[in-house]
Amino acid sequence: MRGLSVGVDVGGTFVKIGLVAPDGAVLRSVQIPTEPKNGPDSFIRRLKAIVADWRFETIGFGLAGGVDAKKGTLVFVPNLRGWDGYSFKKAFKIRTSVENDANAAVWGGYAISLKKKPRTVVGVTLGTGVGGGLIIDGRLHRGATGSAGEIGHQTLELDGPRCHCGRRGCLEAYAGTAGIQRSARRLMRPPPSPLTPKSLAQAASDGDRGARRVWDEIGARIGQGLANIVLVLNPDAILILGGVARAGELVLKPLRRVFAAQAFQEPFQELTISAPADRDWGVVGAALLSRERVQ
Repeated sequence: MRGLSVGVDVGGTFVKIGLVAPDGAVLRSVQIPTEPKNGPDSFIRRLKAIVADWRFETIGFGLAGGVDAKKGTLVFVPNLRGWDGYSFKKAFKIRTSVENDANAAVWGGYAISLKKKPRTVVGVTLGTGVGGGLIIDGRLHRGATGSAGEIGHQTLELDGPRCHCGRRGCLEAYAGTAGIQRSARRLMRPPPSPLTPKSLAQAASDGDRGARRVWDEIGARIGQGLANIVLVLNPDAILILGGVARAGELVLKPLRRVFAAQAFQEPFQELTISAPADRDWGVVGAALLSRERVQ
């Protein structure tokens, strides 16, 4: 079937692989362990074995780390040590694209959920970490060194909690999974077990006041971080993706309160906020980007 692409979302622990149609539908899907210690050559062999009988025209990779999109290489990521400099483009004879995983996810949401209609979009991915992507004038914005969109590592508090990146007070330190768990242990007696964003959302929906306070804090921090970006870029739309976004209004209500409290209201007046139903946006976006560069 013409027009099909493969999207590969490579994380430090698991890899999601999907056969994606031009409308974003995932026709086939497989998840495998990354096994990073075995190296990228071993990974590519396993990937090729999985997609051997799939009919597709292009393939796109979304990698959890810094990438050189032009060369198709991974620059650096702690969870994939030894993969630095590996050329994913050279591994396949068909058109291949390589992108940061958050950029890929944001592009997927932009292309499918927003139908590419807004020209300037700030996207944030909420999960174990907090990533981001920027769409400016309808194009993915990578910046001078390819590292634009690191929304999760803006500093909200100089003396805030320690982030996995080594600094303090990053948005990710508050709104990543570890930060959410930290807030839950502080505000709930006892927190739910297992302690996950899903169980916290259920507790809040069941009326637990502590859980609601957790989401109020998390939503406010996300709102604070996004408000900073809105004031700089004045986008048409905010796109919120990832597992934590499934909390819906528990996150969005406090976020909107932060926006409403901003002194300069003009950038927020026409701003739309979209949190589409969760899917494998990284897979979808990686696949669609591999076709985008063909056009």
